Order: sequence, then C-alpha cells, then structure tokens
Amino acid sequence: MIKHLAAVALAALMLSAGVAGAAPSQAPFGDEVGPAFTNYNRAWPTIGSAGTLGEGAAEKAKALGFRTVVDLRTPQEGVAEEKTRIEGAGLTYINIPVATRAPTPAQVEEFAKLVADESLMPMLVHCASANRVGAMWALYRAGQGVDPMVAVEEGRVLGLKPSREGNVREQLGLPPMEE
Repeated sequence: MIKHLAAVALAALMLSAGVAGAAPSQAPFGDEVGPAFTNYNRAWPTIGSAGTLGEGAAEKAKALGFRTVVDLRTPQEGVAEEKTRIEGAGLTYINIPVATRAPTPAQVEEFAKLVADESLMPMLVHCASANRVGAMWALYRAGQGVDPMVAVEEGRVLGLKPSREGNVREQLGLPPMEE
C-alpha cells in the first residue's frame, strides 16, 4: 500500500513538472519567457498575455508549454503569417480581430468560451501592445462577476491603456475616466 501511494505521488510529481512528455498545466511567469514576448504578464494560472510576439516566439511558446495562441490583431497586422508560424510549431492558433476601441460583446463571449475550454490551456493571448488584451480581459472578468472597477484594474495590469479604457468603462457602465 505504501509503495503504491509513493508510486502515485511520484507519477503526479513527474506530470506536474512536465516530465514524461506532459505539457505544463500552467502559464509561465514573466521571468521564464525572455524577449520573444513583449509586455508579458501571467493573467491567470493558465493564461499568459503579451504584446507583439518576436523572433522565435512560436517555438518559445511551444517550449514553455502553451497549447494555444489567441491573437487579437486584425488581418492587416500580419495574422496570416503568424498563424503559419504558430501552427507550424504545433500550437493551436485562434484569431479574434479586435478592430474597435474595445472588444464587442460577441468577441468577449467568444473569448469566454475559449477560456472555458481546458483543452486549450495553457493559452497565450496577445495583440500588438497588450492594450487590446487588457481591454478583453477587463470585459471578460466583469462578465464573470468581478466588480467592474476591479476588472478594469486587472485589465490595466495586462496592458489596458487610456486609449481603450474609456470604451471599456462605457461598456461596463462606469463613469468616464478622470482627466
């Protein structure tokens, strides 16, 4: 019985450490990613966020254990080339093109469905600067029942800037930003 428990504990430890080919179940912390991801943050234990993905980012994302990359950029921003690189590295690529100052309710709903799908985790969400990521995160979190001001603060941590925050606040029914 003790040997059996020890074997189970060892197997669990090996899987959580990524041994035996198992992918890590969590997004890495910022000190692990290096320069391939600009403005990287760990939004959630299973979600990383970033701005531009630099040279070698697809391979780095795969090596770090990400399974999915969600790109919030529009087609004019090079998404076709990125899709090829991401899928070439063996990762799932999903594009939700946010062209407006804040994601639409339909885009937030699509994002929420992705976040709920454990098979896509760990997930890296990015755009050009992380501003759209912060906007998406704030709206998503508020939709999950988080206090809207707390959701906006979380969005700011991930990259939400004043250029999009006003529209996010408007969607959440918050007062306008102070000048």
